[in-house]
Amino acid sequence: MIRRRLQIGMWHAFSEEDMERFGSDAIGGIEICQYRDNESLLYTTKACKEKGLSFGIHTPVFGGQPYKLPRITSMDREEREEALLHVESEVRIAAEYGADYILFHYPFVPIFPWETKQVFANMPKPEERYEADQLDAAQLKDISLRLFDTLCGLQHRYGQRIVLEHDFWGEHEELLTTMFREHPEIGLVVDTSRLDISAKAFHNVEPLRWLEAVAPYVYLVHYSNVRYEADRFIHHLPVLPEHDDDDRFGDAYAYLAYLAQRNERFHVTFEHKANLVDRNRLLELYVRTERLLQTSPKKSDPVPSE
Repeated sequence: MIRRRLQIGMWHAFSEEDMERFGSDAIGGIEICQYRDNESLLYTTKACKEKGLSFGIHTPVFGGQPYKLPRITSMDREEREEALLHVESEVRIAAEYGADYILFHYPFVPIFPWETKQVFANMPKPEERYEADQLDAAQLKDISLRLFDTLCGLQHRYGQRIVLEHDFWGEHEELLTTMFREHPEIGLVVDTSRLDISAKAFHNVEPLRWLEAVAPYVYLVHYSNVRYEADRFIHHLPVLPEHDDDDRFGDAYAYLAYLAQRNERFHVTFEHKANLVDRNRLLELYVRTERLLQTSPKKSDPVPSE
């Protein structure tokens, strides 16, 4: 059986203290983001080599606050071209330092659908998103085809794996699925919290239906849970057993179980606030996740190549 990799987040700087506190023998990699400079990134790569860890990069590689993602599906052509230049520079850096992958959000700018069930107060604000009437299917298809062709070219040129984490996709679920089906060399990152929030906020989002369609293309899962309050959600929570039958929480565990039955190769990043639980509970979470990922995929389901 192919060995999946479990990862923890290590943003801003590599921390030996955090590795001691949140790591374990089960952890085989880290995901990094917003490092100070080349020196801190070089230190991280050396530390990972010494410890036998892989590392991936969540864009932006460098930077502080505010946290900004490249607007790779912007309606504005100049803004989009500027974003793609930024993407290429980050892909080059990832390749130079030996990252397993570099991650960008798609679509970004996120898109809201025509109708919503509930818009939580801490979802993207109007100035941070597109509404359904701002970007139609033909526009997004054209932008997406150009984007994926560009990313495939960059991946080949630099020998660097590029993965895309789904953002809010509005009315364009079918297009998003088609893009990964037609460009299987670009891996998909499933975010269990964002997927659950989408289902709570929007009509016609059925997580298991979508996971069934995209399972073969998933390279990585960002694994965390979400708790809902009256007008907002609390996300990046560790996925605990007591969440399973509690309607206040999302269905992260069920999503991961569903994918594990359909794809034996994807890796998992615990994208949670690990300091919310004590170390014993954290280790129990790692063990529970490992056991879940040992589920054998259905024989009839395809899986992506490495």
